[in-house]
Amino acid sequence: MKIVTLDINEYKGFELDCHYVTKFFYDVIIKKKKHIEIMIKRKKTKKKEKGFIANLCESHIEKPNVFGIFDKKKLVAVIEGSLETWNNRYRIWNLWVDKKYRREGFATYLFKHMIDYAVTLNARAVILEVQSCNDPAISFYLSQGLHFVGLNTMEYSNDDIQNKEVRLEMGRRL
Repeated sequence: MKIVTLDINEYKGFELDCHYVTKFFYDVIIKKKKHIEIMIKRKKTKKKEKGFIANLCESHIEKPNVFGIFDKKKLVAVIEGSLETWNNRYRIWNLWVDKKYRREGFATYLFKHMIDYAVTLNARAVILEVQSCNDPAISFYLSQGLHFVGLNTMEYSNDDIQNKEVRLEMGRRL
């Protein structure tokens, strides 16, 4: 496996088919009494296919760094990140592996590469967003040493909690 730096101009707008199958979700429960109590519980659900299309090098990403792995001339895995200069955190925007190449170590290899890259920039932490219904991704990030650092219950719609699709932030100190 060889990781290469992708030319941002060439890959700007490149579509990533981010579909996955999940059997679990993280249920976010917020109780408001005299204080606020937040619980996040992993729960089993019917096997579901979920997903979305992401694009590389979106305009809101300041100075993206994009690395990929090819099989011959086909891009089969990619990771994208950028340094948030205002708080010195390195944000991972996208981590994608083509369906045919999953479970072969590509994501781990790319993730470790990105962590090493963030360290060379003297970033204090790495952070990313993941949907509470994306159990495969959450499990992967936990295996890479990330932990829960925050949430947003109105990121995708006004009904994120009811839809079982809450934005979770995960991170790790470097």
